[in-house]
Amino acid sequence: MYKNLIPEALGISGRQSEIIELALTYGFRGIDIDMLDLVKRCQRSSFENASRFLASSKLKVGGFEAPIDLDADDEAYQVKLAALNGVAEIAARIEAGIALLSVPAGTNRLPYPEYFEVVRKRIDEISAVFAKESIQVGLSFQAIPNLNEEMQFKFIRDVEGFLVLVKACAAKNVGIVFDSWNWLVGGGTMEQFDALGVERIVAVRLADCSEGVDKAAATLDDCLLPGTTGVIDNVAYLQKLADAKLKLPVAAMGRPLNQAATRDALVSQAQDSLDKVFQEAGIPCQTRKPDMFVEQSYARSYS
Repeated sequence: MYKNLIPEALGISGRQSEIIELALTYGFRGIDIDMLDLVKRCQRSSFENASRFLASSKLKVGGFEAPIDLDADDEAYQVKLAALNGVAEIAARIEAGIALLSVPAGTNRLPYPEYFEVVRKRIDEISAVFAKESIQVGLSFQAIPNLNEEMQFKFIRDVEGFLVLVKACAAKNVGIVFDSWNWLVGGGTMEQFDALGVERIVAVRLADCSEGVDKAAATLDDCLLPGTTGVIDNVAYLQKLADAKLKLPVAAMGRPLNQAATRDALVSQAQDSLDKVFQEAGIPCQTRKPDMFVEQSYARSYS
C-alpha cells in the first residue's frame, strides 16, 4: 500500500503542478488527478504535452473521478457515457487504474426501488466502458449528504444499503472505496468489513472522528485527520488489508484540530497522520523528503 494525496479530501485545491510538488515534497507516492482537466488539455494540445509533468514526477495515479453523474437525466447521461471511451483511453495511457464513482445520497427522479435499478444499470454500463481498458470502478457513498442539495427521495446513506447495491452490480471490475469516516457514520462494523471481503476494496480513505460524538449526529466538522482521536480504529482496518498483501492507494481525509493551517501545513499533517497509521499497522512507508532532494524550481517550470 502507498500514501496517496487527494487535495479535495483535505479541503484544498491547486493546479496540477502545485499538487505534484506538494506530493513529492511530503513523501506521497501517488495522487488523485482531475481527469476532466487532463482530457481538456489533451484536446487543446496533445497527450504528451498535457501529461509530461505527471510522467516526469514518477507519481502513481491513485484514481480519478469518473466525469459522469449517476443522477443525471437520461439525455445528459447518455452523452457523458459516450464520452467515457475517450476518458478511459487517456486514463489507461497514464496508468490510472481506478475510476471513482459516487453513489447519489438522494434524487428527485424516482422512489428508492425504481431508482435502485436505474443506478445499478448505469454502474454496470459505466464499468463496461472502463473494463475495456482494464480500469476498475471504485464506488463510494456519502453518509452525510449536502443539506443544500436535499432531494425528494433518499437513496444510499448507510453501509448496509451501499453493500446491497455493490453486490447487485454484475460488472466484475466494480469495487468499493473504503472510507473509514463514512463507514463509521453510515453504521458500518468490523463484521461487515470482514464479510465484504478485502478483495472488493480498490482504494482507501482514512479519517478520524471527534470524541464524544454520536455517529447519528456527526457532521463534517467532526471528520478529522486519521489518528487524531483514535475513535476510528484505522490501524485495524489497514492491518487486515496489509495481511491480504494488497497494493492500494491510501489517502487521508478530514481536517486537523488546527483550523488555521496553511495548505502546506495541511499536507504535512496528512503525511504525518498516515505515517503514524502505517507504522502502527507495521507497513513500511516513505517519509517526507529532505528539502535538499526537492527541486525548488519544479513548480516554476510549469506553464
